[in-house]
Amino acid sequence: MTMDLNLHLLLPEILVVATVLLLVTADLLLPAARRVRLVPVVAGLGLLAALLTLLLDGRTGGAVLGHFVVDGFSRFVRGMVLGAGVLLTLVAAPYTARMDRGHGEFYAILLFALVGVMLVSGVTDLMSMFVSLELVTIGSYVLAAFKRNDPRSTEAGLKYLVIGAVSSAILLFGVALVYGATGSVDFGPISAHVAGKGFGPLLSLGTVLVMGGLFFKCSAVPFQVWAPDVYQGAPTPVTAFLSSVSKSAGFVLLLRVVQVLVAPAGTAGADAWVPFFSVVAAATLLYGNLGAMAQKDVKRLLAYSSIGHAGYLMMGVTAIVASGTPALRQEGAGAVLFYLFAYYVTTLTAFAVVAAVSAQARGHVASVAYAGLSRRSPLLAFAMLLALLSLAGVPPLAGLIGKFLLFFALVDSAQAHPGLVALACVGALSVILSLYFYLLLIREMYAKDPAPAGPEVPPLRVAVGHKLAVAFGIFAMIGLGVFWGPLHEAAQHAAAALFAAR
Repeated sequence: MTMDLNLHLLLPEILVVATVLLLVTADLLLPAARRVRLVPVVAGLGLLAALLTLLLDGRTGGAVLGHFVVDGFSRFVRGMVLGAGVLLTLVAAPYTARMDRGHGEFYAILLFALVGVMLVSGVTDLMSMFVSLELVTIGSYVLAAFKRNDPRSTEAGLKYLVIGAVSSAILLFGVALVYGATGSVDFGPISAHVAGKGFGPLLSLGTVLVMGGLFFKCSAVPFQVWAPDVYQGAPTPVTAFLSSVSKSAGFVLLLRVVQVLVAPAGTAGADAWVPFFSVVAAATLLYGNLGAMAQKDVKRLLAYSSIGHAGYLMMGVTAIVASGTPALRQEGAGAVLFYLFAYYVTTLTAFAVVAAVSAQARGHVASVAYAGLSRRSPLLAFAMLLALLSLAGVPPLAGLIGKFLLFFALVDSAQAHPGLVALACVGALSVILSLYFYLLLIREMYAKDPAPAGPEVPPLRVAVGHKLAVAFGIFAMIGLGVFWGPLHEAAQHAAAALFAAR
């Protein structure tokens, strides 16, 4: 048997891995003063080079090593991840500048985790899926506990490790059951088995367990309990990574698994899965938004908010499962991809502000650290204002378009499954609930006096990296809210490639 390697299709990943080797070498050889400044620059330039390589590559794609595929879907996800990686280096650079050691290690682990998400987008079998996902997850464990002398960071890493190990075991057990039911771990034969024979008890149980393992990465109910504690205890740049790039790995794989295990069964075979995904989506929406209402710590508030946004994305996955035609499935998948992109931009902007504020050693309590922020740093306050309004879905920002597309796809699918109207109502209620706690934080920034109050309010010093990340976020949130057509078209093309793969 012959196999085309086609390693040139993985050139962006190869460039990122080469950057990791360069970072480790620089960390070993350079003196501390130069290392602090140079390492984040090398990491950012390496990711930017990989992104440009991906964007300028005119090849349509193909299979790599028989286990990965490069198509429109994977290209969209890989570009999104690389762009987020560049922003993450901007957010992380001021933080790592205050570290006394481990600069190269931090960025090396971060870049390896980014490579894992990039590979996740193109896997063609369950074992490659598991290995790629573990590359993301293991790196996340280390990054969450990276503040060695901080008990909260160590606690966050330990909690993440324990719950992550359980979810990985569940996922692997599900993979074993799917293999036992179908006789293969490759997506093609599994899809053919589902299309020809439908779901037996063993395959159904395996599918549920695989979905459950992926829910952990998505921070969806019932595997969401780790998120608030880990987000609060982890370093802020790591929290930004967990809430955006790491979370997207779970949803990218959910789209792949739904395309393989649910879509081939046709409308009748997929009907049984609609209540399952609907309940998960509704529970995730309510848990995240109700839990956020009582939070005083901004990182913890954004953690519960992240769970709520996982619920919105689960609405899109539910729309795909409930759709009876390829066109409706493509519409749902395109809405999920658009929302992921908009959520990337918005949440990374919010955490850039959190990182800039936390650099002043004032903590994350809203009534202390963010009181009167508009007077201490109008730029940061305005960026957080836009990020919170975008997360809430207020026009004319990117978050509104993402929510609109998800609700539109869900309502279209409700024509065949009227029960989905109830899920849409839960989603609408969640939007209203989210406005409450977002507006509370906005009130702290614009209506309260800085704490502690004094005759003069000293301006808040903002690092260059944070300024660049915040400026890009402001531009992107407004730009995607007004000129959203090109991104929506790209997301639809990526979704079409996903379902064409079957």
